[in-house]
Amino acid sequence: MVKENFLSDGWLLINKPQGIESFGVIRKLKFRYSFKKIGFAGTLDPLASGLLLVGINKATKKIPNIHQEKKSYEVEIRFGASTNTLDSEGRFFKMESSSHNINERVLHLKKFIGTYQQKIPDFSAHKLNGKNFYELARDNKAIEDRYKKVSVQSLKVLSSNNSKMRVELNCHSGFYVRAFAEEFANSLGDIAYASMIKRLKIGTFDINQAIPYEKILDFSSINDLHTNLITI
Repeated sequence: MVKENFLSDGWLLINKPQGIESFGVIRKLKFRYSFKKIGFAGTLDPLASGLLLVGINKATKKIPNIHQEKKSYEVEIRFGASTNTLDSEGRFFKMESSSHNINERVLHLKKFIGTYQQKIPDFSAHKLNGKNFYELARDNKAIEDRYKKVSVQSLKVLSSNNSKMRVELNCHSGFYVRAFAEEFANSLGDIAYASMIKRLKIGTFDINQAIPYEKILDFSSINDLHTNLITI
C-alpha cells in the first residue's frame, strides 16, 4: 500500500480505549500516512483510557509546552487489594478487608488537595542510572524510594461504596494517578489499587472533542484525517 503524504499541521484528539498502547495509536497512523513528524503529549498506560493528544508535523514542537498543562482524570479506587503495578495490570500480592466507611473516605480525600511529595512508582518510566524504574522492577532489583513534588487542584467524588470510590481529579503535570490510589488508601490504613483510569482533559483540550480510536482504523483518505484535525 502506498502511503499518502500528510502535510497539514495540527492536533488529532483520540479517545484511546483500554488495552491499546499510546505508541500503538501512532503506529496505526504511520502505517496509513506519511508525516514529517508525529508524536503525542502524555503517555497513557495500556490499561488507561481517554484523551490522547496526537501532534502532527509542526504541532509536535508544541508538545513540551502541552506537557506542562493541567490535566483531568477519572479514577476508580478499588479497596482491599494491592498490586505491584498499582493498577489492575499487575500481580495481586495482598488482600485484606477495608476498615473505613464511606463518609470517612470522602472527608479524608480533601487532605490531598494542594502540593505534596508523591512516591514515584516502581513501575514507571522514571530513570535511575540510565535505566527505567520498570526495567529494574521487572528484574526484581531493589529500588530506593524516590519522591517528587506534585500538585492537585481539585478532587470530586463521583460515586462511592464500601469496595470502591470513583473520583475526578485535576492535577499538574507529573502526577501519578496510580500512585494516588494507593497513597490515599494507605493514609487511611487501608490498601487499594487503581482499577480504572480515564484522562478527561489536557489544558483546553477535552475528551468530548476526541474521536473514537476505532474511527481512525476506518480512515481511507487524506480527507478523513484532515476533517478530524484541529489545525494550528
